[in-house]
Amino acid sequence: MINIVNNTVKKVTFIAVFLAFCFSYGCDDMLDRNPQGRLSESVFTTKAAIEKLLISCYSPLSGMTSASPGGQGNIGGWQSSPDNMYYGDMGPGNMHKGSTTGDQASFLLQERFLATSDNIPNPLTKWNVMYAAIDRCNDVLRTLNENEISDLSDADRNQIIAEARYLRGYYHFEVKKMWNMVPYIDETVTDLQRRVPNDRDIWPFIEADFLFAANTLPPAQAEPGRPTNWAAKAFLAKAYLFQQKYSDAKPLVDDIIINGPHQLNENYFDNFNAENNNGIESVWQNQVAVNVAGAGFHRSQRGGDLAYPSGSGIPALTGAGFNQPTFDLVNAFKTGTDGLPLIDTFWEEEFHNDMDVLPTQPFQPDMTTPVDPRLDWTVGRRGVPFHDWGLHGEGIDWIRDRASAGPYNQKKMIILRSQMDRYAHLGEAKFNAMNFNIIRYAQVLLWAAECEIEIGDPEKAREYVNMIRARARDGYYVRLGEDAPFGDGPTAANYVVDEYKESWAGRDKDWMRKRVRFEHRLEFALEGHYFFDLIRWNVDVEYINAYIGREKGRITYLNDVVYTINKRYLPIPLQQIDRSYLNGAPTLTQNNYEY
Repeated sequence: MINIVNNTVKKVTFIAVFLAFCFSYGCDDMLDRNPQGRLSESVFTTKAAIEKLLISCYSPLSGMTSASPGGQGNIGGWQSSPDNMYYGDMGPGNMHKGSTTGDQASFLLQERFLATSDNIPNPLTKWNVMYAAIDRCNDVLRTLNENEISDLSDADRNQIIAEARYLRGYYHFEVKKMWNMVPYIDETVTDLQRRVPNDRDIWPFIEADFLFAANTLPPAQAEPGRPTNWAAKAFLAKAYLFQQKYSDAKPLVDDIIINGPHQLNENYFDNFNAENNNGIESVWQNQVAVNVAGAGFHRSQRGGDLAYPSGSGIPALTGAGFNQPTFDLVNAFKTGTDGLPLIDTFWEEEFHNDMDVLPTQPFQPDMTTPVDPRLDWTVGRRGVPFHDWGLHGEGIDWIRDRASAGPYNQKKMIILRSQMDRYAHLGEAKFNAMNFNIIRYAQVLLWAAECEIEIGDPEKAREYVNMIRARARDGYYVRLGEDAPFGDGPTAANYVVDEYKESWAGRDKDWMRKRVRFEHRLEFALEGHYFFDLIRWNVDVEYINAYIGREKGRITYLNDVVYTINKRYLPIPLQQIDRSYLNGAPTLTQNNYEY
């Protein structure tokens, strides 16, 4: 087997060079012209070759692909990275676009739910990268179906099929949750333009891919990044939960919890520490690399490209200032003196901040109000250590335009200053080798809590939520002093968090749902999940409009924004509809959206 982390670039380069010389096809009608560089599977007739072809299926996990639909060349980056912050956190209340209103203005239209099929190019990039990745998975499966590979054992063949189907299921899941009615493309599709109608629900096909993978993949892999049967079970459970199939999801999450190898990291921050890549809490991560095998910034973590502070005065840390946490998110981390979240009142008083204070003026962070310690591992705020880079916002404005998006920066994509030599590309922290957790064990626990509330034992649901809250209570707190954010200096805030002590037995289901859902927000803020969670819980309309009503007092471009149920899914990119014409009519039908 070939080490994914160290050798991905060599193999992707091999595939990219090979594709450039493959056969191309043409016809009289421009719309019927096949993409350039289409793979000829007949040359992959050895185990080594098919392994290289499989490796190419992993490459787009970072959000980049070198072979795009229509022969566009290299595409992707932060628009299509697996963190999905611009799609899962921007809009539902966790994150503003950031920077200035004119920078990447199309994303501002998206945050204000004003997207149309042709005015926001970034989702088109996501679509192109995901379907290019699906093509690669199908190339593997088609090659195995159509060629005799003499040195490939049945066991190895099944392993390769399972990995390809797992990845195909993941890439389809990504487009399903963003556009809903999308085409499912498998290895039997012969049209190189993949003009397949989007007139059927593709959940059954996604389920089938993950089910095959769950029944075929091993419980452990020799190489990090290759999925296990536990990862496939987790994704299958997630697919069921997106359809409210709690009775189907529960046995899977129970199995992972009881029999699987995963557990919570000791410290919350461990999930965002490059030195802990592929840790015990990680069910599945994308693998990124710098400074090995010729890997440049294209193989680094791409989601944080624009998310680094724009004015810190530290060249290695400087970025574009996007991905700014909202006032509402920061307020949500407040707790009562009992250490429990203020679910129904957190917005009533704004947590002290420097929104209206110049960076040259003195500012004292709030050291009195109780807050969940996860706040300061998630959000950069003035006077609090920005990991080991120094105090955030002291003496110089780290925010590009606070009137556009507030005074905060994100921290989950930030590597430590002490890690620059090993994990950063050419001295730029934003191009780093910190993997992203696509699924981590804490999610499995909260999914299990959801299942227990709906069809099981409420006390078991409380137990799962308390496991996560206990970790927040007992793990590292951000500290001041020369060893900040670690060491034994004073804490940077009044951190108070605790478990739910009173029984949930006999509690109203809505009461319990609110607590589990709030825990999702706190635990996974800025990890790209929340908008999609709100939709699957069917609470998105009420929740998002309530958030807008609270946040628009600070961010004026939200004043006239109204969210409706027909804005759940992005409009299918017009370019894709135009490319889908067959016999004079498009095979893709636009979503029922209202923008």
